[in-house]
Amino acid sequence: MAQKTLAELISGDLPPSVAALPPDRQAELAETVERAERKEFYDLQAAANSLLDLVPRMLRGAVKKAVRL
Repeated sequence: MAQKTLAELISGDLPPSVAALPPDRQAELAETVERAERKEFYDLQAAANSLLDLVPRMLRGAVKKAVRL
């Protein structure tokens, strides 16, 4: 998987203090941001799946389809 640059990960212009970082530090920061976004995605997915425990078993398929899980 090709790594994205920090500018690709952050919407809008980079703050001047971040833009002034050397390229290797920006790459490190981009990797950290990407890792945090992946973790957030998986945590939200896990939370959504755990909420299905509150839905009656016979309705889970329909609910999953409706919320696209």
